[in-house]
Amino acid sequence: MTDGSKLRQSWYSALDEAEAHFRQLLSSSSSEWRRVSNSSEASSSKKGKTRTSSSIPELSDVVVHRNSTSGDDIYRLVLDVPTGDEQVSLEPWKAVLTTPELRQEWDPAVEEAHLMEMFDRMTRISKTNFTLGWPANPRDSVTISRTFHDTTTIIDISTSLPRSPDEPAYLRPSPPYVRSQVKLFAWCIQHIQSQPPSPSDDQSKKKPGRLRITCFWQHDLKALWGFGSSSNSIVQQLSTMTLSLLKTVIKRGGRVPKLIGYGNGVSIERVRFQVDREALTVDYTIIPEDDDQSVGMGAGGLDDVQTVREQRRLTRSIECILPSMEGWDVQVSLKASSEEVEQLPWSAHAIKRKSSVSSISPPDQILLKITHAALNDEHAVLRVKVVIEVSGGSRGLRLNGLPKAIMDVEERDPSSYIIPQKILQDVASAADLSFRTTSSMATAATGSSTGSNGQPLIRPHTEKTPAAEKSILSRVRRNYIYFSSLLQEPEAKWRRTTEARGVSITQLDSIDPTLVVYRAEATFVGVGLWDLYGAVVSPGAKAYWDKQHEDAILLEDVNELTELWHYKTKPAWPVNGRDSVVLKSVYKSPTTIHVFAFSAEDPHLFRNIPPAEPNVIRTQVDLQGWAIEALSPTTTLLTLLEQSDPKGWTNKTSIPTQMINTLAGIGEFAIKCGGPPLVSRLAGAKANEMRYDHEKGSFKVEYEPSASRRTVSGNEEGASGLPTIECEIRCDIDKWANSLDIVVDPPPQTITCLRRHKLSAEGGGLWLTMTHDSVFVDDERLLALVRRAPGKEKGLVMVNGAKIQVDVEELPEHEIKSLRGRKRVKPKRIPLDQPPVMGVIRRRKAEWSTADEDSSSTVTDGSEKSTGGGWASAPMISSPLARFFTYAVDQATTTTQQAVAAISPINAPGSSSVPSPSKAPMQYALEALAWVQEFHGRSSMDGWTLVSDKGLVVNRKVVPEISPIIPVHKGSKVIEGVSAEEIATVIQEFDCRRKWDDRFDSAKVLESFGGDCRTVFLVSKSGFPFRDRGFYLASTMARSHVVPSMSRRNTGEVAEQSNGPRNAIFCVAASYSPDSAATFAPGKYNPYALPIGRVYVDAWVLETLDPYTKENYAIPSTRCTRFVAVDYSGSIPAAVNSMINATLPRSILAVESYIKGIASLPLTRLPTPGVVITEKRPHEHLVAYSWKIRRRDEHRVLVKTGYGAEERVYKSVVFVRMGTGSPMGSPSGPGARSPTRAGDQAGKTEQTTPRSSGIAHLSPTRSQALEGLPGGLNSPGSDGSLTPGLPGISPSPPPTYRQRALSSTSGLSSSGIASTQHDRALRGRASTSAFTLKGEVKPPTDLLVAELVVDSKLYPEGYDVSMKSKMRSSVKVGVRGGQVPLAFPSSSSSPSATASTSTTPPTDSVLPLAYTVHTMPSSPLHSSGLNSENTPTRHLIRLTLPTAQYQISTVQDPLTGETRSAPPKPAWLEELQEGGAMVEVTVRPRVANVEAGGEVDKAKAKEGKGKVRVDGKDVVVVSEKESLTTLGREELLDDRVGKMAILSRVPNEPEPLPDELKVPLGVADDLFDPSAAGGPSMLDGAGDAKLVEENAGVVSLEVDDSSGLVSGSFIFAFGLVLELELAVDDISRRVGRSAVHPFPFH
Repeated sequence: MTDGSKLRQSWYSALDEAEAHFRQLLSSSSSEWRRVSNSSEASSSKKGKTRTSSSIPELSDVVVHRNSTSGDDIYRLVLDVPTGDEQVSLEPWKAVLTTPELRQEWDPAVEEAHLMEMFDRMTRISKTNFTLGWPANPRDSVTISRTFHDTTTIIDISTSLPRSPDEPAYLRPSPPYVRSQVKLFAWCIQHIQSQPPSPSDDQSKKKPGRLRITCFWQHDLKALWGFGSSSNSIVQQLSTMTLSLLKTVIKRGGRVPKLIGYGNGVSIERVRFQVDREALTVDYTIIPEDDDQSVGMGAGGLDDVQTVREQRRLTRSIECILPSMEGWDVQVSLKASSEEVEQLPWSAHAIKRKSSVSSISPPDQILLKITHAALNDEHAVLRVKVVIEVSGGSRGLRLNGLPKAIMDVEERDPSSYIIPQKILQDVASAADLSFRTTSSMATAATGSSTGSNGQPLIRPHTEKTPAAEKSILSRVRRNYIYFSSLLQEPEAKWRRTTEARGVSITQLDSIDPTLVVYRAEATFVGVGLWDLYGAVVSPGAKAYWDKQHEDAILLEDVNELTELWHYKTKPAWPVNGRDSVVLKSVYKSPTTIHVFAFSAEDPHLFRNIPPAEPNVIRTQVDLQGWAIEALSPTTTLLTLLEQSDPKGWTNKTSIPTQMINTLAGIGEFAIKCGGPPLVSRLAGAKANEMRYDHEKGSFKVEYEPSASRRTVSGNEEGASGLPTIECEIRCDIDKWANSLDIVVDPPPQTITCLRRHKLSAEGGGLWLTMTHDSVFVDDERLLALVRRAPGKEKGLVMVNGAKIQVDVEELPEHEIKSLRGRKRVKPKRIPLDQPPVMGVIRRRKAEWSTADEDSSSTVTDGSEKSTGGGWASAPMISSPLARFFTYAVDQATTTTQQAVAAISPINAPGSSSVPSPSKAPMQYALEALAWVQEFHGRSSMDGWTLVSDKGLVVNRKVVPEISPIIPVHKGSKVIEGVSAEEIATVIQEFDCRRKWDDRFDSAKVLESFGGDCRTVFLVSKSGFPFRDRGFYLASTMARSHVVPSMSRRNTGEVAEQSNGPRNAIFCVAASYSPDSAATFAPGKYNPYALPIGRVYVDAWVLETLDPYTKENYAIPSTRCTRFVAVDYSGSIPAAVNSMINATLPRSILAVESYIKGIASLPLTRLPTPGVVITEKRPHEHLVAYSWKIRRRDEHRVLVKTGYGAEERVYKSVVFVRMGTGSPMGSPSGPGARSPTRAGDQAGKTEQTTPRSSGIAHLSPTRSQALEGLPGGLNSPGSDGSLTPGLPGISPSPPPTYRQRALSSTSGLSSSGIASTQHDRALRGRASTSAFTLKGEVKPPTDLLVAELVVDSKLYPEGYDVSMKSKMRSSVKVGVRGGQVPLAFPSSSSSPSATASTSTTPPTDSVLPLAYTVHTMPSSPLHSSGLNSENTPTRHLIRLTLPTAQYQISTVQDPLTGETRSAPPKPAWLEELQEGGAMVEVTVRPRVANVEAGGEVDKAKAKEGKGKVRVDGKDVVVVSEKESLTTLGREELLDDRVGKMAILSRVPNEPEPLPDELKVPLGVADDLFDPSAAGGPSMLDGAGDAKLVEENAGVVSLEVDDSSGLVSGSFIFAFGLVLELELAVDDISRRVGRSAVHPFPFH
């Protein structure tokens, strides 16, 4: 073993050679460089667009030259950026160039780059993975880089590291990546300042300042397809790279921190920059100081003395540079070998400094220096982790969460003395280089065909002619296009045929009967991508499951991707044997492998095709294609497409059976035996024979050198500049073999072995790379034999009897666990034959074009043609593989700029596609509701453009108040025979939506605010090849009395001439900010991390039509209108987004088809779903308004409903509260007070009467009103009976107070106190009298808990009703227990039967719920009224609580003197009054009438038709006649609109939303994020604070220590401004001038 000095010296030498090469290129003659034309130059110039000197350069401004004097092509790129007279800092350039992780942002050919090692302060070693190489093998490189800089110049030079026997593991090959050689990759950034003209010159000839960007690129990609030989492709990639670097510096240069120095006693372990977080992580170790520390050898000619001084200055310290224009958050964590070492002191100093010492600008950097104390032990180790991240808010520095002072001391530039003057002098001369070189298109086209060694290519006699190669590549290309197009066919075009052994067979549904294409699909768990690929392509493995398989012979190795095979099958009487000769090609990508084959019959192209043998039938294979796709690290999808003709008597019907056996056999083999060995790459040679014998457990490959595939590697030790042969073999060492015994003849020069974990994304398994020197092997054949090694030792690899070192890439345990639990995601099915780098180039061009041409017109046809022609020009090629990819480039790049713009995602300047988190979720829904209500009342169709009129008229229009980019699409249709309420239930239920919306995938309700106001996370299908989209939606359902229009439509379907208002139902949804759902864990409701889209508006307007019109519509009929504006965002093109929006309104047809095939769904009538929205008054158009809500149902709130379409199960969850306040704890108007106590306070009425001006600004609260609230509505319950739980009656309050109370609760302004007739109509039902028509006092009645309407046609076999109830105290969730769960808590006990009159609750119910089932009369406004039998089918289920007996007032009998009073309140009633309870009602088909198979037993169904069972006992349904007598028609058919909450607009309010719509009533507690803190609750009742003192307007509160917070409502009847401070949660509130102000605290 060496001490590493020789290795370091070789690396420094490589860097010194690159520097010398760079200086030689700077001083080279201009005659050596030839201008290379950029094909985008002509097309990039925009018509009618003037460019100023300060504008951002375009792609055509990059000047490209090529130098081919040394045999290898060297490219030079120059871009001048005008800067004027301003001082330019080069620190952003230094930060971007020295951060490898940012390279993937500015280099389109880079997939990933990261720092491997800090060699010294100025030198770094990086590894780069390129996208170049797919679908064969991608390329990577390991380079050493050094950066020089002064105030006006930055130089960054990189070159590949040479190979060495004692090299580290990261320098060895990393299959499937092929190590390429970067001979020179250098950047030179120069700021050339403006030069004043000489006195003799004109003043106008002053040379302005400019920034010159120069790049030298010399990269040996080792015979990489056509990219390395197509000069046009290289120019496109390099020009895009140069311009992208400039844009990246502008975008990120001021937000990148960097490590600039460290000294003695510091060992840098790891440096990473996270691009998404914009965070720099530095892991280093403090070690004992070594007196023998020496300076790195050959460190670029630096002064060793100065270097030693700098290292000593930074002893046990690091220095980082942070741009001062941003705020920074620094986290420092320590971990030591002992606790004593960990407690050692450390310090951090921050100093402001300038990036340029000579600059007069203010300091633009922060120098952060972290210093550690010396270790107290020679064996002690201190590990330090520093994370520097950009933080929002103001500028400055925070260290471990605390503000850190930044000193203004101006220190010397620590790096000012390390600038090598020699190289900078050479660079200074480059500023005046003349680029007037010769431009020769012939040179550009022919120069690339020159071989790397300058010698002409000599083809052996057996080589194919160029015409033959072109014909073969053309056939491969055509067949792959056919194969990939079949893979992307939608599921609707495939007809399911059969399914067996886990394999699904489908057939292409084609109008051509002769076209028979079968598709087989199977998913295998526990099998990786490469293991399944090995089982597919190894012919010998087929003998394991196919006993008819006879042999597979490799006839010819055509090129790196294509082989010619001869397959034979044994005869099986009476079927003859068969064979086939196919041309098989393999395309690979990181997550997908495509293997496709087709018959080869032309003997002129393939002379090795054997003639058909007697009694053997040759099968015609039109296409046999395999798609192997990784769904997750442990799951793989295998797809086989087969189009063949077996010939003879055997017809094509036998193909599906063979496909089932094939896929099942491959999966079984891969699961049991693992992946067999295979040749993943063969460079510089071609294969002659490949054999795999499964019985013997051996794999044999024989190959020979090939001059046409030869590459020259200049970095191999001992063989510099000589061609090499590389054979790469992959094997599964986990299942196929524990150890390997390999024989290689002749022995290889070098051999490396890399083992990755089977879950690794880069390809698990064992990768063996063998290298031969082609000079020594000459034309002799080479043989590699891979066998299972004897013995039980695992992981051992023997080559020619000698044990070799195996490099192991292990994964951390947490990453392994994460990979195993990763969800399955099907990758996008895209063609693999198009180079990925070209797609990146086109995408960036489209982005730049969109950014530069926001106000300009699109590109003309002429410029498009010139662009397409430039891409499609086919240069000379030097290999079949290169020619194949040149065809792919030509195909992929013929798209014009106009088409690129059409497929680019929508983007608008100044518009944000993300909702603002400052708005509450329901505010977005209400704003969309207001627009829909106002827009629907208009009759004008101006501006609407017809999109489609087939079956449904769809129009669109850009509405700026909705979105300036996404147009609103509208569709409308009249659905006959169905009412608006029935359609609304189908629209609102997500399980029903799955039936009529083909784009709907799933939805999870997050929060419920009561009455169908909720927030959900909805997943919508985007369609292949795009990922599904997630949407954060806030939705509501509202009713409105729409102003009638005499001429609604020009050709109107319905002439609405009735004088009364039309009742419309609005179902509106809109997106809100994901930040508003921070309390929920995204991994639970969005496990696949789907992209987030935005719904600007998705509204349904449902109007039940007037039956008395000239149109002959059925009664009832509903006009259904849908407004849609959705942005799917992400990578979905604008055209696709518009197409999806155009199809969404057509879902009205699907709703009509679905709803007419089912009976009406169950409906919860009470508590009422939805709200009533008032009309917008004329003066409200001119002012900003807020929303106020007034609850008219004081005891019930609908939490959630759900209907399962398959099981026909309906569930309704209701929150009920028995008390003076509303269920949510907010006063439902003045009626929330106690009548008796109000009467007691009658004497104080005059003292506490508020002014009307003060009432105009009252806001609703989440707590109950105190007892002294003066004035208000009547206190009887809103259902017409006296409010349960309130004894006696109260005198009617004065009308003045009543009007003011209405104004305060509805939130109207003082100008709107006088209620209009429309407002009184809405409030009429809430103002019921406490007396009967005869003047008698109404007797107390039981509390009506809920009402459900069930259509018995939905349950012909009868139905079961089950009831559960839980007290709020036992089900409350959230940090403070303020909410109730959306999912009703399950109980371990089984439900028990309860008689309808029993007061003993069942096991699952804590409330003694009573129930009755009534028959509702037929209504012409419901579809049940169309019943031909004219028999009512709807049932009304009423649930009540026996509370009337506890409301009897205390009365003394005058005759006997006996005092009669109400019985004592039970515990359930007291708890119901204090906190409330949850009630769940479930309706499902009768289980006894359903057979085991799910079919309905008709006999039992007929016997039990119309029967109802509640909690296990049959219940007699009250007949229609008896129901009319008991309840009355009005009560039976009442839609309970009078109980709906009133939603109104109020101008000039400080809060845009009431608390009822800010704080949820119910939450999905199963989706909570445990780390997130819970918010306040609507259900918080009166707290434990006590009023202990009141004088001079000062109120003191006493807080109960057990609760730790103040909650409740407190009334301050003072006319002065009151300042109230609470020492609970540091809350300080200010109450404005108000007479009556309920005030909530949390």
